[in-house]
Amino acid sequence: MSHEERESTTEAPGGGRELGGGDAGIPKHAYMPAPQVARFVAGRGLAALGDQFLLFAIPLLAFKLTGSASQTGLIFLVEWLPRVIFLPVAGVFADRIRSYLLYMGSDVVRSGLALTAFALMFLLPDGKFFTLCVLAAGMSVAGAQSYVALEATLPRFVPMDQMVRAQSIIQGTEQTSEVVGPVLAALLAAALPTTSLLAVIGVVYALTTLNTLSLRRWLRVEALAGNTTEPTTIRSVATGIGEGVTTLLKLPAILGLVGLTMTVNLMVGVGMATSAATTVGVFDQPDKYYAALSAGAGIVGILTFFVVPVLMKRLNPFAALMTSYSLICLGGIGVGLANTFTQYAVSYALLLGIVGFFNVVIRTERVKRIPREHFAKTIAIIILLNQLSLPAAGLLVTVFTTSFSPQSIALGSVIGSACVVVLLIPLLARLRNYHAHPDPAPSHGQNDPARERN
Repeated sequence: MSHEERESTTEAPGGGRELGGGDAGIPKHAYMPAPQVARFVAGRGLAALGDQFLLFAIPLLAFKLTGSASQTGLIFLVEWLPRVIFLPVAGVFADRIRSYLLYMGSDVVRSGLALTAFALMFLLPDGKFFTLCVLAAGMSVAGAQSYVALEATLPRFVPMDQMVRAQSIIQGTEQTSEVVGPVLAALLAAALPTTSLLAVIGVVYALTTLNTLSLRRWLRVEALAGNTTEPTTIRSVATGIGEGVTTLLKLPAILGLVGLTMTVNLMVGVGMATSAATTVGVFDQPDKYYAALSAGAGIVGILTFFVVPVLMKRLNPFAALMTSYSLICLGGIGVGLANTFTQYAVSYALLLGIVGFFNVVIRTERVKRIPREHFAKTIAIIILLNQLSLPAAGLLVTVFTTSFSPQSIALGSVIGSACVVVLLIPLLARLRNYHAHPDPAPSHGQNDPARERN
């Protein structure tokens, strides 16, 4: 989500400033007022709840249909690979197209896919696994566009001096959904067939569409960073992707962050891809215990929400990253060595829950260091690289579960991650020094470059 800084003469209700005048009584360069920001965050939180339902339903359905950890890893690969491939295009779109259109389009697609998959589960009972694969792939593409739009929107509506707090609130909202989502999903799965969750997911995304529609008069006035006067063609999209790559290569500290995040995502991805098989298969626990895993991780994430702003004032970015990374590794080691389900659940909560702390640090650093005029397209390349390790995690699980236990694969991912991070230390050490990238000089045209963050 990106927030633009806009010039001002009067205080807006949300703490920003307004210019006065503008379409439909809304100034072209104003921070969104607090009530609208709250509704926006609530809507994105509801979408995150739908994501959690999806993350609960797809692996569980896949494991129930096939009884195979390898097949569950395969669907995890299918769930993430299309998302990664589409991310560069999503970044260019986020610089050129109003975010409310991207949000609504993504949520409409996700709602339609979930409801269609729910119907096909009954109409084509022999094709359930194929239906799940198509659903996972389609959701991943729409989710990629929604995610990048969110990354690009926040700096356009939140001032830089409030960015850490805003990032913490967003992360707290996401973590809350990680607690509430699995619990609600487990309750629904206990009362209804697991396939019914797909219908619930469809309804959730329909509601997020309506929420964005109700905020369109505020979201539509955001100033885009990209050249919106140039038609969006295959050539212009390719050019935008190239600009994102070029910008990233000029930022060594950000390259270090990318490498570090890839190793974290590998550990987290392997943990997620093996969680259903480990809970139900290795420890022979019922579905509700599988839901408790994500809920526990969400609780840890919410706790970090309260301490991250304080820690960020006491620690430099490098120290904060290394602290969060070490805790994530500790969780991964625990997942790999756990002898009881309780040990496994606590370690899993640490593995996934501390990612919230990690995310606040990297998102804040990206906002500070990436040029505003190339922000969304550069962020999309970064997210592509970051998330490459997620389908890779699914591939690892698919290939190696024939020879190794799910826990052994999780432990191996931690060892491999630590070896790579040692090589990244020289790049990451640059985070100790911070020189803010200057915002572009404000202008008064409709296509002013946004002062973006993330």
